[in-house]
Amino acid sequence: MNRNTSRIVMCIAAATVAVTATTGAASYSPTAPLTRAPHTQAPHTQAPVAVAVHALVTRSADAATRAIPADFASVMGYRPMTTGDMAENPHGDCSSPVPLPSEFEAACKQHDLGYDLIRYAARTGNAVDPQWRRAIDGQLERRMHAACTERREDGPRRACEAAASVAAAAVDMNSWRQSFGAPVAEPALPIALGGAVFAVMMLSISLTVRYLRRPRVTVAGIGELA
Repeated sequence: MNRNTSRIVMCIAAATVAVTATTGAASYSPTAPLTRAPHTQAPHTQAPVAVAVHALVTRSADAATRAIPADFASVMGYRPMTTGDMAENPHGDCSSPVPLPSEFEAACKQHDLGYDLIRYAARTGNAVDPQWRRAIDGQLERRMHAACTERREDGPRRACEAAASVAAAAVDMNSWRQSFGAPVAEPALPIALGGAVFAVMMLSISLTVRYLRRPRVTVAGIGELA
């Protein structure tokens, strides 16, 4: 990403932060390890939900599915599925008022499953550790950026990366607003995310047009060089 594009992305992210929160930010990395429960010496792995969250963000899809608590389907109303290398909520989506890159769909469904694991913990009377949500949000960000590598053209790939960065910032700020507890719906997030994604769409168009306008030189016997 060139310097001008980086500045645009930073401005978009800053605008998203300004809308979703008035001050502060998450004080811990969303990818912090799931090691110990707060204020105790007990490993997270003693809690069934912690086992499932850890498997979801660090292990294979099959391992994550096997770690789901036995009564998850009866409590949450659906049974998680495995698609490719991801365990996911088959009814999930990116929950955006405007379309995000289609490459993010699988990552969003996996993220929805992670959030439902946290909701399951809350509904069944278990304490929710903030590290769970941080780890799940961090995984979403990594998956979205990884999905952008499917785009071979430089301009569209940069636009995808910008969309991933802004969407991840909006998700992380919403988690911070909710103190990294059980996810709840808030009317401010769709508005903020919608504005951010609209800005990214404009950036995407700009980058694509700029890429298509780049001079192409034809070299005999070799083809076009951009």
